[in-house]
Amino acid sequence: MAFSFSKIKQRLGNSTSIFAIFTFLTKPFAKQLRHSNSIQLAIPKQPAKVSVIVPNYNYKDYLEARISSILNQTYPIYELIILDDASSDGSLSFIEKKLLPFIRDKNPNLKLKFIPNKTNSGKSISQWKKAIHEINGDFFWIAEADDISDPNFLAVVMSKYQQDKDTVISFSNSAAINSKGSVLTYDFQNKSVDKIRAHRFKRDFIVGGKEIIKHEFAINCIIPNVSSAVFRFDKTIPFEKYLAESMAFTQCGDWYFYLKVLQHGKLAYSRPALNFFRIHQRSVTASSKKSRVITEEVKTIHSNLANQYRLSENIYLAMKKEESRLEHRSS
Repeated sequence: MAFSFSKIKQRLGNSTSIFAIFTFLTKPFAKQLRHSNSIQLAIPKQPAKVSVIVPNYNYKDYLEARISSILNQTYPIYELIILDDASSDGSLSFIEKKLLPFIRDKNPNLKLKFIPNKTNSGKSISQWKKAIHEINGDFFWIAEADDISDPNFLAVVMSKYQQDKDTVISFSNSAAINSKGSVLTYDFQNKSVDKIRAHRFKRDFIVGGKEIIKHEFAINCIIPNVSSAVFRFDKTIPFEKYLAESMAFTQCGDWYFYLKVLQHGKLAYSRPALNFFRIHQRSVTASSKKSRVITEEVKTIHSNLANQYRLSENIYLAMKKEESRLEHRSS
């Protein structure tokens, strides 16, 4: 059954807070959150400094919910960096006149930056790269402007860093929502991997980065949405270099970026769906063109991985199967 935010507000009351809406939406995972031994929701006395990056391009209608879901995190954020990539939908005015005053009023002590572009960069990753220079925290979360998060998202994913200091990326499962806010699935992670790999994601885990690169992550991108991940801002990791290299890709730059970062440490996963990943409807022509680009870029990354790592025959065959699936979809 799908729910939209407007219907939830009618059911719970028009004055219902974002926190109450997310509590309602995530009821299917409430038992997991209460009883999973691997999740520690207690907030440290001295929380780590988390910088939140919100890259926006023509998502004015979603910005209020996005920012509210960030400010309502049970784990405090240290810094909020909002970027606008020369939007044409009135985002600039909305951010400057309404959003920034709202944020300052709600959290006057929060470090707040707004960085607007005069011309469109053409790639979301260029905004990530730009924001890297502005980070003052020890961790960063790229919270895409059209997505939203459960209030416990940061508390859960940050707990993994307390469990293992070698973790460089910690991410949660995602629920998928459409442009109107209706929930399409509460378990997007399970839908993004094949049955052979699905067992890995039935529970929380922390695994070596190179180990998972040579297995699940070699086949396709198992972090389907950057909003579901928090990165350790380790100064020994050349984030800017990796992001610059990622810009060579049109559709798979995020996958390339994750693979590079994971060479430096471990990957942590939290089973509850605490990120709400918005999927927008595209025209048939646009979807077909995008599919063809994805197919070629996946082949490029597969080739790079095969040259860099000694992959098992099963993984190599799974990579070829994934390429065939993509070719069939784009034909």
